[in-house]
Amino acid sequence: MSVLGKVYLFVSLGFVVLGLLWMSMTLQENTAWVEVVLWTPRIDFLEPFVRRRYAVNVSGLLAGWGVAIGIVAFYAIRAPFRIRDVARTQRRLRELEREVLTLRTLPLRQQEEDEILAAQAHLDRGPKKVMTEKMELDAKRKRAQEARGPR
Repeated sequence: MSVLGKVYLFVSLGFVVLGLLWMSMTLQENTAWVEVVLWTPRIDFLEPFVRRRYAVNVSGLLAGWGVAIGIVAFYAIRAPFRIRDVARTQRRLRELEREVLTLRTLPLRQQEEDEILAAQAHLDRGPKKVMTEKMELDAKRKRAQEARGPR
């Protein structure tokens, strides 16, 4: 992890800790009940929405908002690290694809490299005929002996 990543992480976690402290003090101070009015749907074509009143504890309402903000903060803190991991994974994948491509074309390049090395060493590119040359030499000696006659 880079220095910038560590600073980002510590600052973000510091804000989360301060938010938790503020949230706990706020929840302890607000114990009242408030009335919340919501438009709720119902099956009626003339009046599809109706106003309903609910009594809600303020600390419960604030706790719900705190959980929602906490989830958003968690994903916001985690986002740069996920982006970096995805970039690193894609970079590694590209490296592996290049390596596979290199290994796929290896037989083609191996023949070219062998020809280049043979040309540098001033060698014939064809295979050597060691046994056939020996057989030809033996046949010439035998003919030469027959031509001289029996001794």
